[in-house]
Amino acid sequence: MACLFAAVGAVVASVAAGYGAADRDATRARRAYGTLNRIYLDPRYGDYRQTPHGQVGSHAWPFSQALAATIEVARLGGARSPAGRAVASRLKKLDSRFRVHGIYRATPRGDVYWDDNEWIAQDLLDWDALHRSEAARRKAAQIFHAVTRAWDPDPRKVCPGGVQWTDAPGNDDRNTVSTANGAVVGLRLYLLTRRPSYLRWSRRMMAWVESCLHDADGLYGDHVSGNGRIDRTEWSYNQGSMLEAYRLLYKATGQPTDLTQAEAIADRTLAAFRGRWSHEPAAFGAIFFRRLLDLAAVDHRRTYVLEAQRYAAHLWAKRRPQLFVQAAVVQMYAALATRGGA
Repeated sequence: MACLFAAVGAVVASVAAGYGAADRDATRARRAYGTLNRIYLDPRYGDYRQTPHGQVGSHAWPFSQALAATIEVARLGGARSPAGRAVASRLKKLDSRFRVHGIYRATPRGDVYWDDNEWIAQDLLDWDALHRSEAARRKAAQIFHAVTRAWDPDPRKVCPGGVQWTDAPGNDDRNTVSTANGAVVGLRLYLLTRRPSYLRWSRRMMAWVESCLHDADGLYGDHVSGNGRIDRTEWSYNQGSMLEAYRLLYKATGQPTDLTQAEAIADRTLAAFRGRWSHEPAAFGAIFFRRLLDLAAVDHRRTYVLEAQRYAAHLWAKRRPQLFVQAAVVQMYAALATRGGA
């Protein structure tokens, strides 16, 4: 009987500790979000500055990360919370500054970067998941269809296929970030609609990354350049994007091998980047660890949550002289508060 009471006590203590951690994470997320708005958001224009005293008017990529942070905080209180209400105005500003013919430019009248569009599409789908926004879902679908037109099948090139990084003149790079995140968006749309074309395209994108940018250590290089040179640099957000693609593929098909591959990418990344996180851009690390938490919600590996907690603590102690870094802190603690109980 004493053993039974001890076991029950241990479970209760563990649950209580989990709730305590969630409360702490939510508090830190809200504090960091308050700082994000106070220092980086200009309320007159509804737009961000990229540094604390910089000019108002960020580029689409940092704007998308601040938007992702706002949506993560909205998950804590719901669509009608202050953060939830702020999402609508952020989306309106995003469209007025960057959106032309259904896609987003990096700057007003600037070039199109397809990974920017895919990050924004994921934000739109996150908002749809929270708020049931048909408009957000429709915009994400428009982005995906545009991304498929950026597929480069030129047979004269090394590794034909892949999604081009940008439409900027003179740049023919095809990147993991633009191709793997295309698959992520496609799979999310497939899970919403069950349209086979989304699944076919997503598999095609993932297969290209595997064929052309899968490195000997099991991780993924950065891009294939227009002249055929392969850049093997490994960034954490690329690993997170492929991890997420396999997690979603598992959700779509139920094939255990897809979940196993997602876990293998997670484990290899954690091993390869141990001791390197301080040199990795905060936005990249936050993307990886948010994906790791999504995976932990499926396979319930507590070690993944602990690794995300360590990274969040690292960011919390770090100076945050950029919008990117502040947004990453918000994203991490909000994600831990909502998905850290795996």
